[in-house]
Amino acid sequence: MADPELARLLLVEIARHLPALERDSEDGTDARRALHALKGSLGLAGESALAQEITRLERKLVAGDESAVHDAAMILRRAQEKLLAGEPAADALIAWPVPPASLAARAIEPGIRVQYLAEVADRLARIDEALGGALAPIEAITLGYRQVHTIKGAASSVGDEPMAWFCHGLEERLRGGTASRDAATAALAELARWRGVLGGLLDDPVNALLSLSPPRPRSSAPETRTSHPPDDEPTSRTSMPDDATIRVAAQSVDRLLERTTTVSVAREAMAQSANAMLDRSAQMRALRADLAEALRLIGPPRPWGAPAAALSRIRTVADSLGVTSEQLEEASAGIRRPARALRDAESASKRELSAMRQVPLRQLFARLTVAVEAEARRSHREIVVTESGGDETVDRRLAEALLDPCLQIARNSVAHGVEPPEVRERAGKPRAGGIRFTARKSAGRLRIAIADDGAGADVARVRERAIEAGMVTRALAESADDDTLLALLFLPGFTTRDASDLLAGRGIGLEIALGAVQKLGGRVHLSSRKGRGMRASVEVPVESGFAKVLWVEAGGETYALLAADVSAVRRDGSSPNAPHLAACIGGAASAPGPTCLDLVQEDERDGVAVSVDAALAIEELLVRPLTPLVAGMGPFAGAIVRGDGTVRLALDAHALAPRARALAKVALRATD
Repeated sequence: MADPELARLLLVEIARHLPALERDSEDGTDARRALHALKGSLGLAGESALAQEITRLERKLVAGDESAVHDAAMILRRAQEKLLAGEPAADALIAWPVPPASLAARAIEPGIRVQYLAEVADRLARIDEALGGALAPIEAITLGYRQVHTIKGAASSVGDEPMAWFCHGLEERLRGGTASRDAATAALAELARWRGVLGGLLDDPVNALLSLSPPRPRSSAPETRTSHPPDDEPTSRTSMPDDATIRVAAQSVDRLLERTTTVSVAREAMAQSANAMLDRSAQMRALRADLAEALRLIGPPRPWGAPAAALSRIRTVADSLGVTSEQLEEASAGIRRPARALRDAESASKRELSAMRQVPLRQLFARLTVAVEAEARRSHREIVVTESGGDETVDRRLAEALLDPCLQIARNSVAHGVEPPEVRERAGKPRAGGIRFTARKSAGRLRIAIADDGAGADVARVRERAIEAGMVTRALAESADDDTLLALLFLPGFTTRDASDLLAGRGIGLEIALGAVQKLGGRVHLSSRKGRGMRASVEVPVESGFAKVLWVEAGGETYALLAADVSAVRRDGSSPNAPHLAACIGGAASAPGPTCLDLVQEDERDGVAVSVDAALAIEELLVRPLTPLVAGMGPFAGAIVRGDGTVRLALDAHALAPRARALAKVALRATD
């Protein structure tokens, strides 16, 4: 403590109240009063850390934990010793980041928990931005320090004591980080070191505190063992607990994931080489068979026939071909076995590395719920939000990138979808409208749906607006199906409202959402039923892109379809109007192929089918995300790099479906 007079006064206060803590009382009233008075005195004297600890002990005592009195007396006696020695009273506490014994996680009030989680998650994302390397060191640590300070304030306001305590200590470590570039660099390293703990305190505070606590003291029994531990007690048990954790920079995980992708390409090359060896082996067996047939036709050597030496040489070559063929088969098997093992290890490594930076989508849903409820209050609507699939996990960066487009769509559901309570009652609906968030991850794709039970899109109104704006001709607008017309809602400036306000009517919300999703290599699909609501499906590739794909041949090209998106493969010709896949992706129109694929659809529409020239095989491969430019050129879900260096496109069944429906209608009209 810098001020000797404050130190003297604080010593007087401690000496006055300490006896009340050291003597037993029937109801603990004296102890509670002493702790309450000391809490204020410590705060006035600038000993905030010690004041916070006394506050926590006071709370434990009020809750009936009598051990708090003994703990408080012990800490205050140490504080006396520190003050008498001219040291800060806070030195009586265990040094940060070891949590004090009184610190415990408590349940946050449900009414504010969702908003608190969303706020802290947003601040953690800003900390990640500060640590990303794009900002100058001083600018970055300024941004990071502000986020830590804001999290501390939010945690204190909702009673999240572990988070508030940790952020207070971290603030002290970061203080002075703006003094120079070197100081900023050191402070950023400190912030990066503890970033994982901040996330842990938000998601699982109990285990996060355990990870900060020192290991349990070992038994005080006399040591009788030799320098080598006995066989039944491994050395690792004595040196590190089983649940030990380490902190790894996010950039290191990213680099490791990139290297697993390189390993994947190398493994595919090994598999391709093994297959090529098998092909060569089969060719050699065929050549050997040809030579054997030639020898049979020549017959045994005769004085006037083929020389015996030539026939012997042919037999030698044939035998060599057989031996070499067997050797190639063995070499192929020798490559395929480690290639399979490498594939399994690669898949497991990628899953584990990806899991290190995964977050559950319920965090995204929580932030969307807060925004929807706020907009509902502003627009005087009653809305009940439900969700499913919140336990699905995705990369933290992907979840952050999806927030803005999903917010735009959710707000659009409030502005254009759910009707005011009195309108819903007249329509025979409950006063409170419903908005539902769902998520499903399958075959390397994430699908998030935002659905409401409002009035749905007025397709006729969309058609008239499009004609009035000159976006389409009347003939084309009247012949277009609902999916095509709903896609016009994504065009810049297009809106069905006659007037705009702060929330809607400017024709920019869905355009912004679509642009953000397309940057992620994804797409947005709208479906609506009049009077029953509207559904927006956001689909993006996830980074762990290992998926089973069905290889098909169409129009002389080979494509892949995610196997999870194909419900059946039929070769009976029972769908003569199923359009050819080549026509669906912009190729020349052609007659339906002999093989028909039934595509899985999420909405309640009739089944969709496309035809192909042939269905080849199913493989589990790495499907890589496409750049926005390539993704916008067709209904593509990703790219697959083969072992021989060639690139094949994986098709998106959900983007194919509207094209297939339109072409099927054209074919049906032509046959009428």
